[in-house]
Amino acid sequence: MVFLGVDIDLSNYPTLIKNLDKSIDIIINSNADPNLAPKNKSSVTIITGENYHNFPERRTKEYSQKKKEMAEMLIQKAEKVIPELSKHIIVQDAATPKTFERYTSMPEGALYSFDQSIEVKRPYFKTPIKGLYLASASTFPGGGIEAAAMSGMICANDICNWELKTP
Repeated sequence: MVFLGVDIDLSNYPTLIKNLDKSIDIIINSNADPNLAPKNKSSVTIITGENYHNFPERRTKEYSQKKKEMAEMLIQKAEKVIPELSKHIIVQDAATPKTFERYTSMPEGALYSFDQSIEVKRPYFKTPIKGLYLASASTFPGGGIEAAAMSGMICANDICNWELKTP
């Protein structure tokens, strides 16, 4: 994953660009929320899938080189959709599965927590221990930002005895 701050306005592009031929997704974060970049600038994230085991150990020269090469490759692929993107970068950062493992403590940097297959049984938000509740991407309904937020809402509704209202 590559995170970019660029000095061009990309508001004429869609927020999410699925570039299946190049196996990347481009998210223009500032199109979803203009507060994520100053006026006439944009915040961009480029994503691809990558195997954890394809990266050397963190904090090695080999790891830094591989991370840099992957970032450059993702930016080059994104330039097929957003021409000359690299000429407008003012801030850049990158993350690998090993980065995500470090930040989230999830094995092999699993972004969406555990296996997202439908057969996977996730822990329920109530536990046998009075007052202990679970809410996260690892519990029902699953991984991702929206599902993790829903998990917290379900848990809070139960704790506060709120009734769920359906539209």
